Amino acid sequence: MFLLKQSFLLFAISVSYLSYANPANDVFSLPLEQLQHLKVSIGSKNDETIRNSPSSVTIFTRDDIDKMGVSSWVQLINQVPGFYSMMNSVEGNQSHIVMRGHAQTYANTLLVLLNGHRINDDYTGGINYLIQFMDLADVKRVEIIRGPGSAVYGSNAFSGVINILTEPRKNLTVELGEFDMKKLLVNYSKPIGQNDWIIGTSLSISGDNGDQFDHVFDRNDLQSKTQDPKENQQVRAYLSNKSTRIFGQFLNSKREDYYLFRRLRDGVNKLETKHLMLGVNHKLIRSDTTSLEVSAGYQRAHRESIGALTPKGEAPFEDVDFLFGVRLKYDSMNVNLDYKHQLSESLTLNSGLSYSESQVPNANIKSNFDIYGDFAQLPKVTLFDGADQSTVLDNKRRVSSAYLQTQWQVSSALKVTTGLRFDGYNDIKNATTPRLGIIYRLDDKQTLKYLFGKAYRAPSLGDLYDEESGLTIGSDQLKASEIITSELIYFRAMQKSQFIATFFSNKQTNIIGYQADGKGNQALANVASNDVEGMELEYVYHPIKDLRLNASFSHLWKNETYLGDSTLLPKSEDVSAKNLMNFNAFYQYQDWSFNLNGSWRSDVNVLNDGGLMLLNGNIKKRLNQNMTISFKVTNLLDENYFTSSHTSLGNDIGGNEVRKFPARGRQALLAFTYDF
Repeated sequence: MFLLKQSFLLFAISVSYLSYANPANDVFSLPLEQLQHLKVSIGSKNDETIRNSPSSVTIFTRDDIDKMGVSSWVQLINQVPGFYSMMNSVEGNQSHIVMRGHAQTYANTLLVLLNGHRINDDYTGGINYLIQFMDLADVKRVEIIRGPGSAVYGSNAFSGVINILTEPRKNLTVELGEFDMKKLLVNYSKPIGQNDWIIGTSLSISGDNGDQFDHVFDRNDLQSKTQDPKENQQVRAYLSNKSTRIFGQFLNSKREDYYLFRRLRDGVNKLETKHLMLGVNHKLIRSDTTSLEVSAGYQRAHRESIGALTPKGEAPFEDVDFLFGVRLKYDSMNVNLDYKHQLSESLTLNSGLSYSESQVPNANIKSNFDIYGDFAQLPKVTLFDGADQSTVLDNKRRVSSAYLQTQWQVSSALKVTTGLRFDGYNDIKNATTPRLGIIYRLDDKQTLKYLFGKAYRAPSLGDLYDEESGLTIGSDQLKASEIITSELIYFRAMQKSQFIATFFSNKQTNIIGYQADGKGNQALANVASNDVEGMELEYVYHPIKDLRLNASFSHLWKNETYLGDSTLLPKSEDVSAKNLMNFNAFYQYQDWSFNLNGSWRSDVNVLNDGGLMLLNGNIKKRLNQNMTISFKVTNLLDENYFTSSHTSLGNDIGGNEVRKFPARGRQALLAFTYDF
């Protein structure tokens, strides 16, 4: 193992060394000046540069993602200042993403959009309970807000917003690698008919046998090893022209073994999720000064699981394991109207209306014991789908929303953005979220920003309406979690580099978490508040056309959580690191492309590992105009590390709570791509 680590370290060093080889023209790289003028719309729904956007914005282009060899949006997170992925190998229920010192299960304080359409489900509020392993198969760009976005996007735009923008491509990729990984990716598009219509599709099929984990924690002490195999099928389809865009996505994911319900039971634990999403956008009015766009979306999802809650041998399960699973269905729809009018050269008005509905029409337990009767053993696993046996009350959520935003270019140096959004709920208290952005251009190179925003996370349908199912008990008395954020940003652009310093302060209240109800159950309640203060430093260096280096460093000098009595929620400071750092080195040499990227975090209390450095590399060789071969390695040094859990997996032999999942080791992948 030592020799293997050293050999991969030499690989990493060689990539860094090649960064200083003689450069050649690179058709893929964008000069820094062009990168600084890339337009993003996620911050205000208006096309603006990062420098002029009233938000802290990170952007990844298709070229960035291709060079890194990244296939999942979760992998991108560690390259975002202040963000860190604690998603475990198979994105289990307790996975989370740390954003500026805060994290909750299902990443439900992060709003994820696909082509501008919300994909967070209203059952958990998050994005990995019903949607797992979403592939960046045909990504065009990924735009990310760090900080609140509820004044534009509503609930769950709490600590950040991600918009994944896709576009049909024309290529075929075959990928093979360790863990017996196999992947087929096909993208195709072509013009049809008149009026500039384009039809496109993307197909991604992948699977592997998983990594092998030794010496793992098992609360039942039955096994010390496990693995995390998974399968994934994803299809996207498009039909678009200049005025209309229609797209659909179907995602089917399967996983086995590993942890389910925070328990190990290889050969028994299984989970499958299916998710269908449809979206349409149509521009009713489009002119130099005015635009009016209508959009609509629909989601239907299905989740089915089975696992062993109690092993064979414990009373009253002397003969067989106590098997337990959930079958859940979810539906949602939304309609939106967005209006933009440039009242004058200096004043732009944005406004919008939206309506959404969501519900969990079916949620039932399945087991090999009569849970709702005398708890007698049944001859097979049975679904309890009687009229009074739903584990989630079928209460439909309806949300009516309106927002108004103005952007005023007061002078050539001063720009002011103000905004206000109202969300009216049928099942919780209504929410009003304001925003303010003041951008002052000191000179051609330097800019100052002051940003203020309020955001919220509405209690999810599960938070409100979960019935006792051996898991959690919902509460219809929950209030929305809220956050108030202030940011001060300094931006400096130089000829060959760019520097951004962000200082932020977050005050969170009414954080939702678990609380013991005195009867041995875990009930949901507003249990905590949290104050965070910190900074993010970003630096881009582009000394020559074919070399670009990105780096960021984040530090929290304050992260304090205030918990109530009997609270089972971990403190934010216990599951997040004080310091984060990442870097990315791109280099092009003739037909070769080299990338080395990495992330570092300081110690996490529940992991007590002293910190972690992860490196990834990707080498690409263009064989001719149509063919490319690439070799990528994740976790180059084969680090043995863990990701943190919000909920205890049990107590070890010393009586200490275990809150960590084993993560995958090094994985090498070889890919061949043919561009049509």
